[in-house]
Amino acid sequence: MYTPTIEFDIPFAEFSPTFESLEDRVSSALHSLMELGHIPEPTEADRKTGRAVFSGKKATDEELSRPEVIVHIAALLDEYDRTVVKSAAQLRTYVTNRLILETENPDPRIRIKSLELLGKISDVGLFTDKTEITLRHRPTEELEQMLRERLTQVIENEAFEPNQTPKYAALDVTDVTGE
Repeated sequence: MYTPTIEFDIPFAEFSPTFESLEDRVSSALHSLMELGHIPEPTEADRKTGRAVFSGKKATDEELSRPEVIVHIAALLDEYDRTVVKSAAQLRTYVTNRLILETENPDPRIRIKSLELLGKISDVGLFTDKTEITLRHRPTEELEQMLRERLTQVIENEAFEPNQTPKYAALDVTDVTGE
């Protein structure tokens, strides 16, 4: 019979880990295994469990606590990522090649559109729209001076009727700045 030895000097984590996704949980568990320097070889049963979890089966905590299952799920996720990147690169190459072929089209509208789209490819970057925004930060004193000048212009340009009090008559420029 096995009697476990309990070590009381190991501190507990301040919080229990929560994971948003299976990928995060597997990544964290695999990282811990790598730190320990122990990457176990999955058995066929572990591979079957890993494939089921990868295919969408709800994984139990017991299944995701087995290092062999974690290793196989991580391998599946890694292969899936490489396949997605590879297929995206293949699709990009296909579209680029088709556009190159369309530049030989007898219809000038199709030729021009193909050349335009080829130029918009990020590696080429000929027809990309660039917007440049320049922010000029001004000191507070300069902004206050500009505001005083603007208010003075507004007050001076206001048309006054002879027997009416202008609505800005009680406004002093120093009231705006608090001086």
